[in-house]
Amino acid sequence: MKKTAPLILIVGFLGAGKTTFLRELLPLVEARGLDPFVIINDYANARVDAASLKSEGRSVTPINGNCICCDSIFELMNVLLEIPDSDNRIVFIEANGTTDPTALVEHLLVNPELRKRFAPVLQVAVVDVKRWQKRHWHDELEHLQVETASHVLFTRTEKESKQRFATVQADIEWFNSRADWITHQPFALFLEKLVKEKPMASIPHDPQKCRHDHPHEDHKPHHSQHALSHAFVGLQMELPDPVPAKSFQQWLKTLPPDVLRVKGVVRLIEMPDKWLQFQRVDDFRGEAALMELPEKPELPACAVLIGVKLDEVSIRNEMIKILGQPPKEHHWGLPLGG
Repeated sequence: MKKTAPLILIVGFLGAGKTTFLRELLPLVEARGLDPFVIINDYANARVDAASLKSEGRSVTPINGNCICCDSIFELMNVLLEIPDSDNRIVFIEANGTTDPTALVEHLLVNPELRKRFAPVLQVAVVDVKRWQKRHWHDELEHLQVETASHVLFTRTEKESKQRFATVQADIEWFNSRADWITHQPFALFLEKLVKEKPMASIPHDPQKCRHDHPHEDHKPHHSQHALSHAFVGLQMELPDPVPAKSFQQWLKTLPPDVLRVKGVVRLIEMPDKWLQFQRVDDFRGEAALMELPEKPELPACAVLIGVKLDEVSIRNEMIKILGQPPKEHHWGLPLGG
């Protein structure tokens, strides 16, 4: 069985410093014997940025045009599937500044061919300390990019006051208490261990931040299970068919906050002749919107859940308690990996 390659998604608002981060990180991982493959997505400058990252023997592929989370997703999938196998392979995707990372990760996890080749899927959010949450109507997108991150890199810190930096760090902590804060050298070391020693990789810790309750001086290196607990996970779950509308909405509301997105198809007892598509994103609290499909879908009633540290057993048990057992004949609900 071929070894899977880690896939590192790099997001951050326009001008946050994503390409600069990659430019400084790539020589560090190459010095540790890793073989990076880089995909750059941008509206107009993808080829320019790709040229600036290339060196002898380095593979960099530009994707010009729209966001890889939507209009350019199929081009991205084709590029990923055509990446040649290599020892110590690691793949970086630099997404453009308006990418919705949850939508992109969903595409990466639900494709069975990609699941065979790439794991784990991690996300680095690049945060410009100077301009954090000063994007006016784009503030919500910027905070969504941080909310789903497994790692956070702060940029443009040198000219900002300690008070401003502390304020931004507090904001990041509030938006995402799971993420580890990284700098280049320790992150390169982590990636080396992730590729070469999997599953024994550990996350080098930023001394400014410890995610544990015990004092930092008592901190011991993380085991791989902590490292990979930051990876995105996808679950496909078959649903009972049909289900009561009220119970279905109740089940969606019981999903833990680590479920960042859930979508799928369902049939309700109240309208058994109709198939409906549903979706719930992040901290949704009301009822999920249901959209009627023009015809019966090819797949059975099901839900696809995307998140981090998902407890499959407890989620399935809660679903069965509220909705009942799904049909046994399909055998369709399988973990997607992570």
